Amino acid sequence: MQQASAPIPMSETVVPDDIRDIFLSHSRPVRARKGHMLIAAGLDATDVFLVIEGRVQVTLMSPQGRETIIREIGPGQLFGELAAIDGEARSANVTATEPTRLAVMGGGVFMDLIGSGGILAPWIARHLTTQVRFLTARVYELATMSVGSRLQCELMRLCIEHGIENDQAIVNNAPTHADLAARIGTNRESVTRELGLLAEDAIIYQSGRRLHILSVDKLGALVRRLSAHS
Repeated sequence: MQQASAPIPMSETVVPDDIRDIFLSHSRPVRARKGHMLIAAGLDATDVFLVIEGRVQVTLMSPQGRETIIREIGPGQLFGELAAIDGEARSANVTATEPTRLAVMGGGVFMDLIGSGGILAPWIARHLTTQVRFLTARVYELATMSVGSRLQCELMRLCIEHGIENDQAIVNNAPTHADLAARIGTNRESVTRELGLLAEDAIIYQSGRRLHILSVDKLGALVRRLSAHS
């Protein structure tokens, strides 16, 4: 499989098997239907979640009702740990985007395991470092890059997430244009326009919810060029 350098780091670290085993031995199973909100911003709760199957989406809602998608979390990935660590209210909404199976650990148990001197604490430190790097990169994108460049960064993330082979990537059940807009801080019309330009340049091809990146190298080169002029 061909490797590509991401314009920004990936948003999530997958829990390794030894950490997963510890988590599962101290958690309870939970199922969530599509559209079910698992965490609400402002809620006083400290449970920590591990996704076993399915996907969830982390979002924020502005006072004007505009939704911003922060990231998506899939199998083998963790969320909810911030409130467990600092005891503050939840900072974002987390909603299942498809039928999802999770393991849920109480925040107190989570902190006891971190404080026990085992392998969980150093892994959590690396996990949180990854989150800081990701969010720093997102702030940089939003503050300095054009809409086109931000969209191409997001497409590169999707390429890496779904796998790159022979300079191509296929994203099945791709985000809608509205979802992409919510991820990069713009509107649906701008995303549609920029995707149309990429299609004209034979960099992408989209059929329904199936997005085919025809040349990841060309997409990466375009990201670098647009970033330099943003």
